[in-house]
Amino acid sequence: GQKYTFEQEFGIPEYRLWSIENPELYTLFVQLVDGKKVLDEVTETFGIRTIEFSTEKGFLLNGESVLLKGSCMHHDNGPLGSAAFDAAEFRRVKIMKENGFNAIRSAHNPPSKAFLDACDQLGMLVMDEAFDMWQVPKKPQDYHLYFDEWWKKDLESMVLRDRNHPSIIIWSVGNEIKERADSSGLEIFQNLRAKVLEVDKTRPVTQAICGFWETPGRPWEDSEPAFAQMDVHGY
Repeated sequence: GQKYTFEQEFGIPEYRLWSIENPELYTLFVQLVDGKKVLDEVTETFGIRTIEFSTEKGFLLNGESVLLKGSCMHHDNGPLGSAAFDAAEFRRVKIMKENGFNAIRSAHNPPSKAFLDACDQLGMLVMDEAFDMWQVPKKPQDYHLYFDEWWKKDLESMVLRDRNHPSIIIWSVGNEIKERADSSGLEIFQNLRAKVLEVDKTRPVTQAICGFWETPGRPWEDSEPAFAQMDVHGY
């Protein structure tokens, strides 16, 4: 009935790096055993690569500068609706790759596991995005009703589920948030960023900042404090 955390280190001889051109993947199989009895087991796919964001060189993948050619992609799938079918998710990513894209931003909620698996397999970089609103609503029945109670659990769940995908290079915690530049929004972003980094310190945290569409006439300069908090600026 108690909880323990175990760490195990091992090497992979002559490993091959995951990249856009050659998305090399490995499979990790873990068993928890008591004597000869298997209590639990899990299979996890991962890739080996390095990422870095530099003001001088831009985005670096495995030490090489890569120009991100990206698009925002919503979760719905045409006449199939919002259900995630493995083949349909793979098809979407494949079409994007064949048309010259190398990066996709999930807009504006966590994508399906099948979608991220396809990005891993095809060599597509991903900005994984959590929320489309925080406390201030965009629609009467949207996530603002549940944000205060659920953001910690939902955000941690997303990062824990997704952090072994080599395709993911950025976490986004908000899209066109109404309170982004207010004192409440600045505090919320700090809390969201801290929660992400608590679970994964290997990627930067951002949000999508836009002009003040909800308060016409408010100067763009007012968004400066929000940009100052982000690891990579998202506009």
